[in-house]
Amino acid sequence: MLEHYPKEIVIKDGTPVLIRPATKEDEQALNEFFARIPQDERWFLRDDLADPVDLRRWIEQLDYNKVMPLVAVNQQDGAIIAEVRLHRRLARCLRHVAHLRIGVDPAYRNQRLGTWMLIDVIKLAMDLGLDKLLAEFVQEAEEAAIHAARRLDFFEHAIIRDYCKDVKGNYHDLLIMVKTLHSDWCDF
Repeated sequence: MLEHYPKEIVIKDGTPVLIRPATKEDEQALNEFFARIPQDERWFLRDDLADPVDLRRWIEQLDYNKVMPLVAVNQQDGAIIAEVRLHRRLARCLRHVAHLRIGVDPAYRNQRLGTWMLIDVIKLAMDLGLDKLLAEFVQEAEEAAIHAARRLDFFEHAIIRDYCKDVKGNYHDLLIMVKTLHSDWCDF
């Protein structure tokens, strides 16, 4: 499952990046990464990994059978600049589905890094034998991620109106997108 890692890529601005599974040794670099995500975006995270206490708890309980976290590391300075997590369910009725979460450092957006990370997690999900990937996005707050998911054949599955509140108390719709996976790359 992890034999394809680490992977080296180069993003649009020429920065060399290494994609690899996150480890417990990444705690400090992840703290720094989440601190660079703007507060109004962190507000919508399901897990407040910007809180060092929550991050420590999460990283100490790291179990690749439940959550497969991948990080993108800038090879020039060692900083984590993106992360994606594949959340798997152990219940037999849901073992074929995984949820994903993705975050990209604002300084590295519009470099196709998020797309690289999505492609990588799709391949990983295929290798794990999963049938579907599910992603949830807050409309108006995560438009770039929604656009990237659509380009990779995630389809709108449902919209829950006025589901999320932002830091100012304004309501936003939650968009649920699903990608059906195949055993090979025939769907691209």
